[in-house]
Amino acid sequence: MAKYKAAIIEIGVMVDELLRQGILILFDKTAPPELQEISVVHTGASLEEDVEVGDLVVLGDFSYKVTAVGEIANRNLRNIGHACLKFDGRNLPELPGDIHLYGGELPFSLKKGDVIIIKDEKKIVFLSLFYKLIGR
Repeated sequence: MAKYKAAIIEIGVMVDELLRQGILILFDKTAPPELQEISVVHTGASLEEDVEVGDLVVLGDFSYKVTAVGEIANRNLRNIGHACLKFDGRNLPELPGDIHLYGGELPFSLKKGDVIIIKDEKKIVFLSLFYKLIGR
C-alpha cells in the first residue's frame, strides 16, 4: 500500500536549522556531500504511484497530510529521491519541487533507521471499510 518507503541513513548537520524554518529536504544516498549536509539522506526507493494531495507522509513517528504537490516533485522523488517538504499546509505549491504538509509537530527527533513512508490515505480508508463490510 505504500507509494514510497525508504530508511534514513544520515541526517545532515544543517537539517535542524532548516527544520526550524519548516523545511525538510530529502535526498537519496547518491546526493553529493554538499547537499547531504542540508538533507535527510535515505536509502532511496521506487515511487510506485505519484504523491497526491490527501496522501499521508510518515517520517519516523510523525505523520502529515499532503496539502500540495509541485509539478516536478514526483519526478524528483522518482529520479533522485529528492523532495523539499514544507510544513506549512499551503494549498498551492510555492515552488515546483515542493511537497506541502499539514499536521502535528515538526520531526526534530528523526534519527538513522527511521522510515520514510508515503501512502494513499484514501485507499487505506477504503480498504478498512471494505474489510469491515466483509467481516474481516
